[in-house]
Amino acid sequence: MTDHIHHHQHLCVSTVPLFNQLALSDQQKVESLVRRHRFSRGDQILAPGEKGQMIIVESGAVKIYQLSLSGQEHMLRMLASGEHEGEAWLFGIENVDTFAQAERTSEICTISYEDFAQLLNQYPSIAMRLLQLTLKKNRQLAAQNHLLGLDSIEERLKDYLKEEMQAQHSREFTLPMKLKDLATYLGTTPETISRKIQVLERQGLIRHSVRKIQILADF
Repeated sequence: MTDHIHHHQHLCVSTVPLFNQLALSDQQKVESLVRRHRFSRGDQILAPGEKGQMIIVESGAVKIYQLSLSGQEHMLRMLASGEHEGEAWLFGIENVDTFAQAERTSEICTISYEDFAQLLNQYPSIAMRLLQLTLKKNRQLAAQNHLLGLDSIEERLKDYLKEEMQAQHSREFTLPMKLKDLATYLGTTPETISRKIQVLERQGLIRHSVRKIQILADF
């Protein structure tokens, strides 16, 4: 049993919901398709127009972002260990607008579209799991668009904190991203976010310490 757990922990794919419900022997078959890479801070991992592949963060942190027509960066999300990007690209959809960059030294696993197509022939049930994950991510993007549609930055921040409280099932939680990344996510500046957090704290609505937030009263 100990050996089973030890081996399981070293499988890159075991961290991905798409694969971790498979039997260990099947996970090992998927793992045989994985290619491992090491990236340093600032290295670009993905860019539009490149060959379709899923990236899995084995360790480190990866920023997923897009660029506006004027060249302004718009961060979509930050990937931590065990998280991944590129479900649609595994089905042959072209990456036309998404970049991935290492935020610190990161170990990345990749699976190519060609290898994945062979995998689906062997495990058709994976296609259904992948669809469920994609729908979940679409809901998250819809939630972000809703926040950006609110005129007041304070209202965007309040709604975001309420969503995190619900997602983490606790009134006390850790922000999943740094303030500068949260500012990008909410379409404002780090200084504005910092000021708005202080306002909520002065109003007795929250308690804040670094990235720890405690909701003290309903907004």
